[in-house]
Amino acid sequence: MFEKHCQICGMDVKKESAIKRFGKYFCNEQHAEDFLQMKKEEEERRAKEPSRGGGCC
Repeated sequence: MFEKHCQICGMDVKKESAIKRFGKYFCNEQHAEDFLQMKKEEEERRAKEPSRGGGCC
């Protein structure tokens, strides 16, 4: 049984109309593009933030 949800709006996506990009399912091309834009903005934001290290010493 194929049950997937759009990563942007959460709408159920049918197998015959599903758009799969970046390993995720979307209900339309615009939502796939919106997801890509969100990921780019997230990466840019992370690049601007100072590194907090991660070591204990």
